[in-house]
Amino acid sequence: MYIILTSKLGEYDAWPGQGIAPVESYEYFFYGRKKADFTIAEVNGDQGRVSIVETGEGGKTNSVPLKFFERFGTVEAARAELEQLVTFGSIDARLEKAPLR
Repeated sequence: MYIILTSKLGEYDAWPGQGIAPVESYEYFFYGRKKADFTIAEVNGDQGRVSIVETGEGGKTNSVPLKFFERFGTVEAARAELEQLVTFGSIDARLEKAPLR
C-alpha cells in the first residue's frame, strides 16, 4: 500500500515515520513557481505515523496516524492521483521528478 506525503514550501514538511519508506519524489510547480514537494511512500502495516513539521522558528510538530491518509494499492495509482493535480483545464501546473529526500 502507498500514501502521498505533501510538504508545502514555507509552511510545513511531512516526514515518514517507522514503517513508511519513500519511493518517489516530485516537485510541484504552479505557473512556474515551486509550491510543494510530493513523496509517494510505501507503507508496511497500519501503525505508522507521519510527522508534520511547521517550518520556521518555533514550528510545532504533529504526529499524524496513517488512517488520515488516502491509500493507494500501487505506485501507479498514487502517480495517477498526482497527475490529476496538473491536468485541470488550461492551468500552468506541472510535476517534475526529484531525488528522494
